[in-house]
Amino acid sequence: MRGREYLTSLLFLLVFSQIKCENCMKLDISITQKVENEGFHRDVRWLLETTNPNNTDWIQSGCKLAVHINVNAGMFVSKDQLAELNRNSTILIRVDGNVNIETAAHDSTAHIAYIYLPQDEIERIMFSLPIHLRYQRAQITGKYGKVYLDKPTVLVRCPADINLCGKRRPILEAPCSFASVNKCQWRNTTYQALFQDVEMFVPIGDLDDYPLVSIVSLLLGCAGCIYVLSILSTTPI
Repeated sequence: MRGREYLTSLLFLLVFSQIKCENCMKLDISITQKVENEGFHRDVRWLLETTNPNNTDWIQSGCKLAVHINVNAGMFVSKDQLAELNRNSTILIRVDGNVNIETAAHDSTAHIAYIYLPQDEIERIMFSLPIHLRYQRAQITGKYGKVYLDKPTVLVRCPADINLCGKRRPILEAPCSFASVNKCQWRNTTYQALFQDVEMFVPIGDLDDYPLVSIVSLLLGCAGCIYVLSILSTTPI
């Protein structure tokens, strides 16, 4: 009797799982990434594309999509610059964390950028994030240091009656929206990354040049003071 009850329960679970999978919404996402510009100021551009769902099914589902990016201490995102970009854009970007644009990499902390994508489109979305590399501590060898760009994390938040296909997805707490002070539970969804890991190079000062730089800086400072004093001495009171 117990064996028969066990088989009945197992059969019920299999049928229920099959029905649940058939009624789920499938997310097939691929992302292309490109880093533009050289030097300390870069633009990271992404192209997000989906084959499932289409725009109509996505709008009807009521789900929302966002991108979570870890900005390590070797770079920063300017909140003032984002305020200008967000003013006339449907793609909104917010930064959580303390951002000091004047400190070097070894005196800085990491922060997080959230990119909230439009709710009326999912088949093809282009978005970008301006980043700025920080100065790094001078070394004896000098030359160049490396700054690694972490891959973005795609977050999706759906109504309670919408089930996402696939394996159980990890949950991450993030701001509910661009301007929200509350946090919601977002699901970390997988995607196909059509790009390689990115490492960016930043110039590093050479400690062997320290004496020369100090002497030149002192001479330039003295020359500037002499010039200012000469102007002041010839100016009539």
